[in-house]
Amino acid sequence: MKKLHIVGNWKMSLNKEDSLKLAHNIKLINNKDNLNIEVAPTSLYLAEIAEILQDSDISVISQNFDFQNLGSFTGGICLDQLKEIGVNKTILGHSERRSNFNESNEQINNKLEIILNSDLDVIFCFDSYEQVPFDILSTNLKDNSKLKLTLAYEPTWAIGTGKTASIEHIEEIHTKVKETLEENMLQEIPILYGGSVNSSNSKEILDTNNVDGVLVGGASTKIDQLLGIVNSI
Repeated sequence: MKKLHIVGNWKMSLNKEDSLKLAHNIKLINNKDNLNIEVAPTSLYLAEIAEILQDSDISVISQNFDFQNLGSFTGGICLDQLKEIGVNKTILGHSERRSNFNESNEQINNKLEIILNSDLDVIFCFDSYEQVPFDILSTNLKDNSKLKLTLAYEPTWAIGTGKTASIEHIEEIHTKVKETLEENMLQEIPILYGGSVNSSNSKEILDTNNVDGVLVGGASTKIDQLLGIVNSI
């Protein structure tokens, strides 16, 4: 039985009270042997939520990072600071970072190289096959570090719209990416699907060929929806 992944991206959707309450509720989830659950709160509450969930099977990850080292970067969050509070993984290249914060493919790929050569792991988001930097992956991932990386296919038009890609489309893109990963001897890298995932459609998506998990937005901020996704497996 393959390992499946559920990643909850809380974005900037919750205040502190609701974030901490959700973390306490998530801590009560009975996890499954074949399931890896991660949540990405807003950076303001990362340390507190990491402390709440430290003795659970739920991992806390970051939504983004800026630079590898400490320095004069106003408003930034670096990898060293994430490590200090026990956060060892981050999302990178989410479509909202690309569109709302004008992060270019070049900037995101530069950050990808940084984190692939660090102690932290990363979920790299892409909205088309062409956006996956296979050259960077094959150059910077060694045999013993393939599991540092998770890919997440998120078609931009499906983010926060309530529209989910068809199963046929998801399978087509995931299969194409998987085949290219195999050509580069990187077949162990999991690929998640993200885009209006909820408890009603998660089972069908997770049952799709070459889908290793889901990156969930709004539904991950509601405990009943998150439980529904977990129980659909």
